[in-house]
Amino acid sequence: MVKSMRKIIAVILIFLGIFLMTYPKLRETYFDYQQRKLLATWSKTMNDLGEYSNNDRKAEDYFPAIESKLEKDDYRIQYINSHMEGVLKIEKIGLSMPILTGATKANLDISAAAVDGTGKPGEVGNYCISAHRSRTYGRQFNRLNELEKGDQIEIINKDTVYRYEVFEKLLVEAKDAWVMFPQKNEKLLTLITCDYSRKPYPRLVVRAKFLESGEESSD
Repeated sequence: MVKSMRKIIAVILIFLGIFLMTYPKLRETYFDYQQRKLLATWSKTMNDLGEYSNNDRKAEDYFPAIESKLEKDDYRIQYINSHMEGVLKIEKIGLSMPILTGATKANLDISAAAVDGTGKPGEVGNYCISAHRSRTYGRQFNRLNELEKGDQIEIINKDTVYRYEVFEKLLVEAKDAWVMFPQKNEKLLTLITCDYSRKPYPRLVVRAKFLESGEESSD
């Protein structure tokens, strides 16, 4: 019995040793896989945002053919309710928008949308939200460029309010997917839209850090 137990323990120790030796490589492979997924997601999201300026389609084009305007409005409300994961609120620029799950063309034409594969509100990671920059003043992310370091952003999810503070605003090229990557144990929020100041259109990015409960703003 004792001899059998020793053999079992020996086998377990061997497998444990193999696991410990291969873990760093497995971990590296996993992170490489996650990064490739984010790069693919970034590319699709940037293409969808970039197509907006040359895209004459309206949100209704993605919905079933409905003759009555009232029925269309009802359908839109039902669609938002079933795809909504929270509300983005930025008091400084008078913004309050539903956050839809998935930065698809349909969702981006309606409201702001959370980018698939990124973080969640209030959690370690990088919660990324994209939206079009409407040509109409005050619509969608039209005034996002007015945000500055120290400004606050709220994500409202059911009965919870997650507060973030802006620490960086920058213009990046459409290929710069690094803005979506997580950073160690940081709880980040990244807002992404197009910038029409020059061609090819760069992307306007606002980055913010989560304010823990009781934490004071740096202002």
